[in-house]
Amino acid sequence: MRVSLAAAGTAGHIEPALALAHWLQSSDSEIRCEFIGTSAGLDTALMESSGFVRHPITKAPFPRKLSLQALLWPIRFSRSLLQISRALQGSDLVVGFGGYVCAPTYIVAKLMNLPILIHEANVKPGMANNLGRRLGARLTVAFESTRTLHPKWSIAEVVGMPLRATVRNLAGSTSAQRDEVRKQKSHDWGFDPKRPIALVFGGSQGSRRINEVITELLPESSAAGIQIVHAVGAANQLPARSDSYLPLHYISDMPEAMIASDFAITRGGAVTCAELGALHTYGVVVPLSIGNGEQAFNALELTTRGGATVIVEKEFSARLLSERFISYVKAAQAYQSESKAALFPLDAEARLGCIAKELLGKRKKRS
Repeated sequence: MRVSLAAAGTAGHIEPALALAHWLQSSDSEIRCEFIGTSAGLDTALMESSGFVRHPITKAPFPRKLSLQALLWPIRFSRSLLQISRALQGSDLVVGFGGYVCAPTYIVAKLMNLPILIHEANVKPGMANNLGRRLGARLTVAFESTRTLHPKWSIAEVVGMPLRATVRNLAGSTSAQRDEVRKQKSHDWGFDPKRPIALVFGGSQGSRRINEVITELLPESSAAGIQIVHAVGAANQLPARSDSYLPLHYISDMPEAMIASDFAITRGGAVTCAELGALHTYGVVVPLSIGNGEQAFNALELTTRGGATVIVEKEFSARLLSERFISYVKAAQAYQSESKAALFPLDAEARLGCIAKELLGKRKKRS
């Protein structure tokens, strides 16, 4: 049985898809997974070492304003449909994770009478997955809030967010285990484990706004005795290192960094919010202001459980952080003194995988 997974554009789409594909193939030797995506840089970077067959298609996101690209969109979209129809030959199930590759994939799958399974990672569903919903797809979501805030998604099944193995292994760590990770990472970073540590990151490319604010904040945070480990993004220049500030292009062991820090200052991507909840790490979330506002919604289940605070980007400043830094440290300590249980399901790939196998079983019986 062959499963075609449509995922591209962001880590929030691709990483859950990879987690599901690995689970499916490890659980049943008769299942083969293939991917529908693009040849864009991020897609290639996340997929190149996966070992899965990938069918690249022409990128044809729906235009949001009139332009030359908008006039050419029908041609590009038609080309995508043709490429996808070839990629889906011999497929038994389509699983979509949102993003521009999913809309044409759902349309072709419907025309080919293939079952469609959707995983919506964001609290606020995007255009592509809403299209899939209207085409009769089986719906699953990462967050309960999706069902309560969006009535048309109330029938969706809550499976959680498929997370990487390192996150699942660290989730539920005891206080002693967290302390041990903190001591080790503090040693690696050149920090004092007894002083507050803030983890700052804005995604794989970094966030210019977050980077600017942290750079401006450094004199005050250092004077306050707060240590900062900061992932500035792979393409950005590294600021100067100091005793209480460690700038890095990228943090490869992010789950350990989350465990070792008092709190994290970050964007509100779905995977990031799910990892913060799984690792019981307090978050100061600065949602990206573009898109359909999904990042502000993603932090809802963290904030309602005392696990995060949200700062609107236009209000995010060095002055505000300097005024609130100590309160964030105290809020994080209070949060850590509570149960360390993960806020979200840790077996999401198995839950989603079982639904996928159920749909495969039904198709096999019909054939």
